[in-house]
Amino acid sequence: MCSLSLVKPAAIVAYLALGAGSVFAADAEVEKAPAPVSQDSVFDEARFEVAASLGTDSDFEKGVFLIPSLFFDPLHSKGREGFDKFLHPRFFLSASISTADEASQIMAGASWKFPVAGPTFVDIGFGGALTNGSLDEYGGRGPGVGSHVLFHEYIAFGVDLDHSWSVTATVRHSSNADLASPNSGLTYGGLGIAKSF
Repeated sequence: MCSLSLVKPAAIVAYLALGAGSVFAADAEVEKAPAPVSQDSVFDEARFEVAASLGTDSDFEKGVFLIPSLFFDPLHSKGREGFDKFLHPRFFLSASISTADEASQIMAGASWKFPVAGPTFVDIGFGGALTNGSLDEYGGRGPGVGSHVLFHEYIAFGVDLDHSWSVTATVRHSSNADLASPNSGLTYGGLGIAKSF
């Protein structure tokens, strides 16, 4: 009688101890598991354009301009809409390289890419530029830009070919906004191809 009354509580205690041990072991395994790595990348897109000057008369620049661009999305702009998207822009870093010893530039700033209809989209960017262009109209390297530090903006219309590739048509402009004289400005139109990541 005495032995049976002790066996039941002992069995219950052993059962609970084993169950608790397995729970703690499971918890330990969960804690040891590595945290999932985020698949989101800050690097969002690479784009390459071939452009020509849209300047007229003395503002025209000869030759072709090669414009590689990198886009970064640290604020996760993709998928956002409206004012929320405005507060979460992408960022771009571009270069405009003259093949005919005209004005070259390095540009950077913020951009916003919006879907339009179907596979089409519009991409708008604003920022600044550094140029080696001539400051006056007689320097021989592009039109007189008045300052080596300029404002820069662009608008691109594009079509997604698939989930990774797209083609674009872009108009871009850099000038000093009449903060210096002269202010001829650098204006280009180009076609590009882009790879999204």
